[in-house]
Amino acid sequence: MHKINVKLAGGETATYYYAWRGKGAPRIMAKPGSKAFTQEYLRLIRDRPEKKAEVGTIGSVVEDFRATAKYRALAASTRRDYERMFSVIRLEFDTFPISAVEARGSRRVFLEWRDTMKDAPRSADMHLGLLARVFAWAKDNEIILRNPLERVERLHEGSRRDAVWTTEQINKVLNEAHPHIRDVASMALWTMQRQADLLTMPTLAFDGDRVSIKQQKTGARVRISAAPDILPILRRAREKGRQRVLVNSFGQNWTSNGFRASWRKEMARLGIEGVTFHDLRGTAITYAYAMLDRSHEEKIQLIAEISGHSRDEAETVIRRHYLAGHEIIDAISRGRSK
Repeated sequence: MHKINVKLAGGETATYYYAWRGKGAPRIMAKPGSKAFTQEYLRLIRDRPEKKAEVGTIGSVVEDFRATAKYRALAASTRRDYERMFSVIRLEFDTFPISAVEARGSRRVFLEWRDTMKDAPRSADMHLGLLARVFAWAKDNEIILRNPLERVERLHEGSRRDAVWTTEQINKVLNEAHPHIRDVASMALWTMQRQADLLTMPTLAFDGDRVSIKQQKTGARVRISAAPDILPILRRAREKGRQRVLVNSFGQNWTSNGFRASWRKEMARLGIEGVTFHDLRGTAITYAYAMLDRSHEEKIQLIAEISGHSRDEAETVIRRHYLAGHEIIDAISRGRSK
């Protein structure tokens, strides 16, 4: 970024910021220090050829991390999110020396940077968490001797456990939503899968009885018996010879951005607030736990098999992120006959 002081006609001095130094560099019009300023800077440099980071800096470590086979094997959606966060990290720390990362006091520098984003605590934790992951990789590869971001306490401690769709909201979507939205919601409720895995599910995954899925995020392979409610969706996709099970209103494959826009518009039309599409996964898990006539251990095992969690992590992950509180579970159990 290039900053210059300009003397105006009235005698005052103004400071102008440009996305980079040199001829043709675009000026950043947003207020310096604001979120809009950062977003405008990132937008302006997005299509500019990336400048090679200086060796021995955080920028060079980030470049090395991005070149690893493990990073390249991440799901495309995950890499997109990481690339966006790397842009913010490099905006602040691109030339920060590796020797300073190892020095006493560096942890405080990074935490103070994280705290500048405290108005969005979850996002702040994600940015710092990604930087911590880069440092952990660098330490494992003996690029640095100390990771200053080990065991950092999070700003955001919330979960979506209590963001469970009500039966009224579910019925509204399943009965009143447009067919292309209703089908996605039905598949989410009856398979407990993530949005990306649902939208890209190939029709060949259905063998007439079960659906086989390889999850993009975890790589886990799950086989799910097709519930009667989603059999018509799966059979219709096969009869029409579609590449994917779920399509938009034009009969074309969904894009992630297209689906999110359509989902937001439909939720507004139906007047559904306070819950997200991702909450359908937690809702399905909560309802399954409440209504299965099994022991706690058996319930967790069955839910883990369908959702793609390993048995070892299922108890912690499901309870922390998905399973609603006992009051909600008891209410669902009492109304199971409905």
